[in-house]
Amino acid sequence: MANLTQDRSIALYEFIIQHSSDMTDSWLASRDVGGHGIYSKRMGAEVEKRLREQNQCFIKMIASIFNEKNELLQDIDSWAKRVAEDRAGSNTPIHETIQQFKRFRNIFWNKIREYIEDPLTEVNQTDILTWSSLLHSTFDTVIERFAEEYNFFTLRRIDAQQDMINQLSSPVIPLSDFVGILPLVGEIDTHRAKWIMESTLQQCIDNNITQLFIDLSGVVIIDTMVANEIFQVVNTLKLLGVQSIISGIRPEVAQTSVQLGIDFSQIPTQSTLKQALKNNKIIIEKISL
Repeated sequence: MANLTQDRSIALYEFIIQHSSDMTDSWLASRDVGGHGIYSKRMGAEVEKRLREQNQCFIKMIASIFNEKNELLQDIDSWAKRVAEDRAGSNTPIHETIQQFKRFRNIFWNKIREYIEDPLTEVNQTDILTWSSLLHSTFDTVIERFAEEYNFFTLRRIDAQQDMINQLSSPVIPLSDFVGILPLVGEIDTHRAKWIMESTLQQCIDNNITQLFIDLSGVVIIDTMVANEIFQVVNTLKLLGVQSIISGIRPEVAQTSVQLGIDFSQIPTQSTLKQALKNNKIIIEKISL
């Protein structure tokens, strides 16, 4: 706080705190009526109450730069984490929140200008430049930390959703006490292939499966890397006493795999799941509706 007296700093701090409710009111009033997100005026009183509380904490946190608060960075981290989790949880696009930071930065600075332009306030040019620098640098720090936390929570949600998709798309369906089917559908990349291995092993153990039909007819593309992962699944299942039968694998994929040393010749294969079940005397009774 070079060239800035403590008395002037505290006076500005107290002025901002005194008018914090007015600043929040101005911000909430500036929201768009036709919006659809959390910042829309159409949102209910509960959402507005949450925004007001978050904004009041934000004002006090920013104002503390004029009161030389030592715990400021800790407060910024805590606030950014809490609000980022809230915005990510409500599916608020990050650019909308950045727009609100920009809008409220103007409100905050205008309140400082109001204090500066008061005839009874003794403020010099150095004070103004110092306050401006402090305000904008702190705003930038908060926005940066918010963006980091928002990215963290968003990626965590994506990972959780992907795990759920993998679980739903890789089910071992029991046909009897010891027989199951693993129907695979869609694109299989290396990440999903590894998930399939881990999930399949656990599901076979949990369901006491000793014979597993792995059907690949719903998989559009199987490259050699994925074929190798499937080969490893079969071998690992074999060590656990589970016999695997593969159906639906394309001849060109099997041929390429053999050329690369991935030998499917030792694994029972059938062109279709129906044929695989029939050859292993697994009878699916026709249901009459």
